[in-house]
Amino acid sequence: MALPKSPVASIALAIALSVLIHLALLFTPMIALAPTEVPLPPLIAKLEPLPRIAPPKPKQKVTPKPATPKPAEPIAEELPAAGIPQADMPEPASAVTPATSEVIAATVTAEDANQAEETRPAHPLPKKAQLNYSVYKGSNFKVGEARLRFQIADDKSYSIEVGANTTGIVSLFKKFDLVQTSTGLLTAQGLRSNEFSETRLSGDGQEYRSAKFNWMEKTLSFSGGGSVALPDRSQDIVSFMFQLSQIPWDSTPIIMNISNGRKLEHYEIDIGAEETIDTQMGKLRAIPFRKRHTPNEEGLDIWLAVEYRLLPVKISKTDRNGNIDSQMLISEIRVADE
Repeated sequence: MALPKSPVASIALAIALSVLIHLALLFTPMIALAPTEVPLPPLIAKLEPLPRIAPPKPKQKVTPKPATPKPAEPIAEELPAAGIPQADMPEPASAVTPATSEVIAATVTAEDANQAEETRPAHPLPKKAQLNYSVYKGSNFKVGEARLRFQIADDKSYSIEVGANTTGIVSLFKKFDLVQTSTGLLTAQGLRSNEFSETRLSGDGQEYRSAKFNWMEKTLSFSGGGSVALPDRSQDIVSFMFQLSQIPWDSTPIIMNISNGRKLEHYEIDIGAEETIDTQMGKLRAIPFRKRHTPNEEGLDIWLAVEYRLLPVKISKTDRNGNIDSQMLISEIRVADE
């Protein structure tokens, strides 16, 4: 093919080639690129209205009616040939008659039923849950995001992982990353924590701490050294938010012992009346749980969602002066039972 010799012809040819190239790009099928985000697990958001949890009925002891003792019969007639020493024989008046046996059986059955009612969790936890939060300094200045993953394995072991970090322009001035983990076992009484750990990364460096719950020896050991006695109803700072839905609400305050990996604190928690809170998911019905504290102590309030398995949807921390120090507010909930 001969190239045009005149400048005008050369320019015309260049324009024609440019038009052809652009047309080819416009009408050529687009090539699908590989996704850069890792897909989330197949979790499903569910609205599940909760019935009011009624306090368990007080136990009613069944008092067996005294049986009319039969006239004593000669012991010799009841003894086998080998004979049992008379001193080892029960008195005839204490013999268990059929009527007495029925009353005792009824009493045992009633006690077993009451025990089963007491040990049954107040509300079942989902097998998997993923919760995302917006983190605020004060009540309305967003500084970061938090993610919580909860899972119960087939062997009834559980794991909870919380991750939080600063975002946006705040992260340019103050970098902060937090990872907390809690592992343990799901029992008839709820969550039983076995180990808690926390890693903080900030401008001051990295800090790590952990606590191990030895339920056999009733001791709580800290990675920083030392140990303390481990009383019943002890949880870590992550697991106790889920344990609140697993215990009866028949008394207030709720008594718990909470560890943050460095120490063990005694908590007394009051249950408030149902409220409606504003979130990115819309208005949610929630029940507040408030830690009792003195005027010079830090406070902690947690709201559990009535329509979302009593999962924590709002967490608020107050300073020693009673002002809101920080808040976590739910932005997304996903749950699954498979």
